[in-house]
Amino acid sequence: MPLSRCLPLALALLWAGVGSLAAQEPPPPPDPEDPPEAQAPEEDPDPFLPGQVTPVGAFLRALAVPGWGHAVVGAHGRGGFYVATQSVTGYMLMRTRSRRSAAEELRALREADLRAELAADGVTDELQIQAALESDEAWAGADRLVGARQQQFEDWLALGIFTVLLGGADALVSAHLQNFPDVTLTPVNDEGRMELRVEVAVGGG
Repeated sequence: MPLSRCLPLALALLWAGVGSLAAQEPPPPPDPEDPPEAQAPEEDPDPFLPGQVTPVGAFLRALAVPGWGHAVVGAHGRGGFYVATQSVTGYMLMRTRSRRSAAEELRALREADLRAELAADGVTDELQIQAALESDEAWAGADRLVGARQQQFEDWLALGIFTVLLGGADALVSAHLQNFPDVTLTPVNDEGRMELRVEVAVGGG
């Protein structure tokens, strides 16, 4: 099945995953008896304003510029992957479009030559001209080539849209994970016994 026909299903599954990740329960209202410093700061309503980057802000940045959403949350390696992937996809889109245009020009030239030959023979009926075009091997080959180039262009376009949305979803997940505490696994040799100690760093004053 062509990739472009699988795109709606893939986008629906991806969008459902992004929605489940982005949906969060609203935080409980702060206790008025708590001191101001004990209350959690409110998130920036505008994801593009300075301050801590929200998951939605990282998602929108990744959609706008490849790798931007990953860069602002410190996931530079993952951002570089999406920059490279989307750059290759964009290059292939332009190349396939150029090859499709060349095939269309080839078909148009052959059609012009065939119409001129038919006109010289006194054939002016459009149905007869169309039948002659379809029976001409050179024109039919060029027409098949145009169809193949069009299908390639649609496949690369579908892949490009998918990678952009996938990059946005990945940036959203990376933004969620940046607030997780650091976990360190340390091997400990205690009286001849090997143990694995798990250390979790939590914020403190």
